[in-house]
Parts: sequence; C-alpha cells; structure tokens
Amino acid sequence: MRQVLAKYCFVSTIIMFVCLVAMAVVMNSLVVTRYAFSYSPSWTEEVTRYLMVWMIMLGAATLVLFDDHITLYIVVEKLGPRGRLVHGILVRLVIFVVAALTAQTGYKFSFSMWNILAPGSSLPMTVPTLAVPVSMTLIAIFSAYLIYRDVLKLLGRGVGPMLSQSTFMDGSFRPPESE
Repeated sequence: MRQVLAKYCFVSTIIMFVCLVAMAVVMNSLVVTRYAFSYSPSWTEEVTRYLMVWMIMLGAATLVLFDDHITLYIVVEKLGPRGRLVHGILVRLVIFVVAALTAQTGYKFSFSMWNILAPGSSLPMTVPTLAVPVSMTLIAIFSAYLIYRDVLKLLGRGVGPMLSQSTFMDGSFRPPESE
C-alpha cells in the first residue's frame, strides 16, 4: 500500500506542478497581450481558475492522506493514546461519509454538465466540475485506509510505518511534537 500511496503522491505532485506552470504561462500571456496588444483573451482567467480548482482539490486529498488539514488540537491534546485513536476514527468516519456522498452526487452533476460550455474557453463544464468528485473519491479512499490503520492500532495490532509527509511536502500544520 505504501508504494501505491507513494505513486499517488508523486503523480499528484507532478499534476499540481504542471497546473501551476500552466497557470503562470497563461497569466503571463494575458499580461503580455493586454499591455502589448491592448487585447485580453477571454479564456485566460477562466482556464487559470479551473487549474486552480484542480490544484486545490488534489491538494486537499493529499492533506487528508497525511492527516494534515488545519485542526484544533485543544481537545485532542487532553486525550490519552486510546482516546486519540477513537477521536481519529470518529472524525475520519464523518469525513468518509461526507466525501462518499459528495463524490456520488458530484459525478452525476459533473457528467450532466458535458453539454454546457464555458463562455470564454468553450471547455465543457465537466472539466472543472470533475475536480470535486475526483478529489472526494480520493478523500474517501484515504479516510477508509486511515480508519483501517487506526482500528488495527486500537486492537493492538502492529501497522507498518506511514509514508513520510516530508518526502512530498515542505511544511505541516501539525504542532512539531505531534508529527
């Protein structure tokens, strides 16, 4: 499983990097055309926005995998090791249910937008809206995996080491002592 997750992280990092470079190129072309030719293509801001949505949604899934979304640690710090595991399982169950429901309805919505074209780029609206259900599917999968690991820990069974977040990301929202 570690190898599959490492490949996901590697591929998502490349996709997000390509999106970021594409955003920079598109925005620079917008600036050049606006000031050099007094013309602003209508598709540039739209495409940049869609790329940003994809980057955010893929990043959100990656943060769920590493359990690194912004969190209040006030309550969790007061709990013992078993309490933290139970708390983690409950939180992840909520995340799993919400993500699974959002993915299910999101795919239906996204594919219903195929015939609707974006006004500037003429892209089918499925392209930007598909980011949400894809991300929610990944979030549901990662949540289920983390629940499985936590249940094994709660039962006293050994689990292998998790991927190291520092391999793929520079920073963390977690306090240094809880990493």
